[in-house]
Amino acid sequence: MLGRKQSLRGEHILADYGPEDTLNESSDVEWANKRWIRWLLRICSLVSLVSVSANTPSSKVLYPSLEQITFCSDLAITFFFTVEMVAKMQARGVLKGEVPYLKDRWCQYDASMVFFLWISVILQMFEMSDWVDRHSYLSVLRAPRPLIVVRLIRIFLKFSMPKNRLKQIVKRSSQQIYNVTLFFLFFMSLYGLLGVQLFGDLRNHCVKNDTNEENITLNSLAIPDTFCSTEADSGYQCPTGMKCVPLNLAKKVSGFNGFSDFGTSIFTVYQAASQEGWVIIMYQAIDSLPGWRATFFFTTMIFFLSWLVKNVFIAVITETFNEMRVQFQQIWGIRGHIQQEATTQILSGDDQGWKLLYVDDNKPRGWAPKFCMKVVVSAGYYLLIMAAIVANAIAAASLSFKHDGRDRQEFYQHYYYMEVGFTIFFNLEVIFKMWCLGLRGYWRLGIHKFEFLLAVGTTLRLIPYLFMTSFTYFQVLRIVRLIKASPILEDFVYKIFGPGKKLGSLILFTMCLLLIASSISMQLFCFLKDYDKFETFAHAFMSMFQILTQEGWVEVMDETMIKTMKGTADEIAPIVAIYFILYHLFVTLIVLSLFVAVILDNLELDEDFKKLKQMKAREQSAGIQETLPLRLRVFEKFPDRPTMAKLHKVPSDFSLPKVRESFMRQYLEEEQEDEDGLANVRGAGGLDDSTISYRKRRPIKLLTPLSHPRNADYEKKKTGVSNIICDANNQRLLLGDSGQIPLPGKGAHSHGTISSKHVRLDQKSIRRSVRGSVKLKQQNYDHLKENGDLGIMNRTSSSRKPQDLDIKMLQAKRQQAEMRRNQREEDLRENHPYFDTPLFSVGRECRFRKLCQLIVYSRYDTSHKDPITGKERKIKYKRLHNLLALVTYLDWLMILVTTLSCISLMIEMATYRITEEPMLQIAEYAFVVFMSMELGLKILADGLLFTPKALIRDMAGVLDLFIYTVSLVFSCWMPKEVPPQSGAQLLLILRCLRPLRIFNLVPHMRKVVSELCKGFKEILLVSVLLIVLLFVFASYGVQMYGGRLARCNDETITERKDCVGVFIRQIFVTKMKLEPTDGEKYPAMLVPRVWHPLCTSTYLSSLAV
Repeated sequence: MLGRKQSLRGEHILADYGPEDTLNESSDVEWANKRWIRWLLRICSLVSLVSVSANTPSSKVLYPSLEQITFCSDLAITFFFTVEMVAKMQARGVLKGEVPYLKDRWCQYDASMVFFLWISVILQMFEMSDWVDRHSYLSVLRAPRPLIVVRLIRIFLKFSMPKNRLKQIVKRSSQQIYNVTLFFLFFMSLYGLLGVQLFGDLRNHCVKNDTNEENITLNSLAIPDTFCSTEADSGYQCPTGMKCVPLNLAKKVSGFNGFSDFGTSIFTVYQAASQEGWVIIMYQAIDSLPGWRATFFFTTMIFFLSWLVKNVFIAVITETFNEMRVQFQQIWGIRGHIQQEATTQILSGDDQGWKLLYVDDNKPRGWAPKFCMKVVVSAGYYLLIMAAIVANAIAAASLSFKHDGRDRQEFYQHYYYMEVGFTIFFNLEVIFKMWCLGLRGYWRLGIHKFEFLLAVGTTLRLIPYLFMTSFTYFQVLRIVRLIKASPILEDFVYKIFGPGKKLGSLILFTMCLLLIASSISMQLFCFLKDYDKFETFAHAFMSMFQILTQEGWVEVMDETMIKTMKGTADEIAPIVAIYFILYHLFVTLIVLSLFVAVILDNLELDEDFKKLKQMKAREQSAGIQETLPLRLRVFEKFPDRPTMAKLHKVPSDFSLPKVRESFMRQYLEEEQEDEDGLANVRGAGGLDDSTISYRKRRPIKLLTPLSHPRNADYEKKKTGVSNIICDANNQRLLLGDSGQIPLPGKGAHSHGTISSKHVRLDQKSIRRSVRGSVKLKQQNYDHLKENGDLGIMNRTSSSRKPQDLDIKMLQAKRQQAEMRRNQREEDLRENHPYFDTPLFSVGRECRFRKLCQLIVYSRYDTSHKDPITGKERKIKYKRLHNLLALVTYLDWLMILVTTLSCISLMIEMATYRITEEPMLQIAEYAFVVFMSMELGLKILADGLLFTPKALIRDMAGVLDLFIYTVSLVFSCWMPKEVPPQSGAQLLLILRCLRPLRIFNLVPHMRKVVSELCKGFKEILLVSVLLIVLLFVFASYGVQMYGGRLARCNDETITERKDCVGVFIRQIFVTKMKLEPTDGEKYPAMLVPRVWHPLCTSTYLSSLAV
């Protein structure tokens, strides 16, 4: 007993969701905490939810017996919970004791539920005795009662977790949610204040000139009702015979939208931010005030509030969910893998070759012969089944109905016989698989269970009176089997849904939330007369689900506010608005974000698989970097013809043969002017700095250029040091320490030539080391580990996991791949004179090309070096400098020109055309001229196609060239007339691709587009899954409701035969709740009666719905 009391007094190790769970079932524990008592009370809580959901005036009118049933059940439930509360108070104490009842939070919750149960019972007694009106607002006292179902839900929330860790997670999560809530409230307040300042009260409407402003009637308004502006130079101007006046109407008549005060502005901003009806509010502001105000306000509000804040909420919820994922793994289960028919394969050979076979392939599983088993697992049989599924889907999609008076059965008579054939075929498939695999072998796979279920359901559907019923689901779900046709899609779908317990728990939570919110809303608003949105639980459930889907939720809220103001006081309407806004905010931001978090978590790879995937990607990238593009490999098809040089005026008795020019450059210096120009190119282009040679006097140009021999002593020392450094770098590469190895290509020109002569001097040793390392890489890497130790010394290597691969080895492979790639380029550059030669005419080392490269690659240098020490100085405020250094000067110029050209495109209108306005033509010609200069410089500097850094080396270059061609053709043509569907119109449309140049010029935007394109496979998989689901529901809609959903435009006519002639149809005037006065009628007109169907008669129309 002492130990038990101490355990109660101390801190619980595990999180607990119920006070009764701290005690166990033993002989000395009070009866209120026994297991069967607890389950009885949980069942009572569920019965209480059902009782309160049926306790409305309209429900009692529909089913009079509900009054007695709900009263008796509430009385019994209240008695049970009261007895439990008294027993616990007696055992634990009320305010004093070791574990007092009222100091426990869950006990406080239980006591409050008992209190509201007694209130509900007493209120129902008064209603039954007619002391209280059945539509009295006192029914709101029953609203907290649905929360009693939490007693049942909390048993599913048990998990084992130390309290300290739980507190840390809750603290971090609450802090993040608090921060993002402040972020949301900041923008709400900001746009609320901006709305008040920019718009004010939007009350101006167009009315007739003879209208009494104090007595506005329905016939005084314009048809349709229109907002207007009192200023002549802005907004909408009323037509002749009408004037623009402000209407002083009550909120329940004119509506609750507006910007008259801060509270109303916040209400309108939130409503617009939910993207429900925001366009109507924007156009009301445009009609009332200058258009730029509404355009600026609503555009930025949608961007920040609807997109930014919502995505931040999703990011925060996802991050919080990831933190809790590991702790809740015991509840949701471990992510499994798709079950296959067998997991073990062996290598088997025959006369035809080697192949992988499952272990059980040669073992009979059923009663069929062995060749039947081969047929089942063959690709031809699989393709036959898939083709039959596609044919069945096409046949179902071809079904259509017409509203011509014929019987509905006539339209699907032929389809019925086709469905009989498909059903027989798929039933034979099931029987054949059972015959081959056996019952046990067939039943062990989930896909076979699904196929069997479809076969049974579609067979029952062939019964005539069951054909076009809910059994249609079995037929339309056949197309889901096509997911098995693609293993990638199958794995993707499996990862989306993941363990059923995870997504199922979230769906259960959402449904419970919806049930509780529907029951609470029903009790809050069921007393409103002539209002069917919440009169029964079914209506309340549909209304709250409508708010969850954000479809027309504003109408539900506004109508409820108006009805509440008529049934009670006007001051209640803001409370109703707050209630619906809080519910909408919770379900759209929190609940939907939880669904996104769960799906993202399901798509998230396990850590081990993530490491493997990253390492495999590195290894693949290394292999890709080693291969030259096809446009450069073309030169390998031609014979080697290196540039040769001949020595003249050499005193010797023998004539020297021609030698390679690259070899001569090892021993001869170039002209000093070329060195100075090369140094300038490097300094301006952001390349490595070179030593600047200073001269004491001006050089003299001789008639014959001299070749100065190198200083032997100085050059030998320099060459020796370079060789030692190069050999040390190669040795580090072979040993796996690639951290300090300089990347190949550093200190080179943009076209790949080596920038300094001492690097040229040791090129031969680099080539030798690369070629040697390629041969010895396998034997050199096998003994390396991640920490640099030898494999022989590591005795625990056998215990390492397969995914613990050698990162050092992968880095070294990547380094070698880059060196081999650069070496192949150098070989091509040396052996082919036209390689790296722009347009096959511009010299590789000519001054003109270097000048073009200087212009193309010049950019702002952000490095500030100390003139004395030579070290880089740290500057705090470098954001503007980094922005200037983001792209080259030429790209900055083209970004500016492209932006101005896009602005000119935005200005063009039908009445302000480029062919007639000189200003627009100047912008078009300027863009073409500047882009011609840009592309010309880039082509002369780096080439068009057959050079390493050619203009057309990726899709970005192709897009630039296409945009330039379109702009050039249009500027030369400039058509005066543009007929529809003509080449001129197509040219005008293609000009709209011009803003895409910004994405190519800005590196960060180009990276975003690149990442988006990399996710094309996942986007395609989601699109395929969406199409499959759309087909399922569209086909079901056609077969179930095709030919049934049609009505007459005269609501008083219910039969097609009576829908003839004409009738008086009321005209919609305004959304304001203006009722006709005495002697006034709605505006109406004479229209013919028309019988028109809804959009479920054909597959395409149903798909659009």
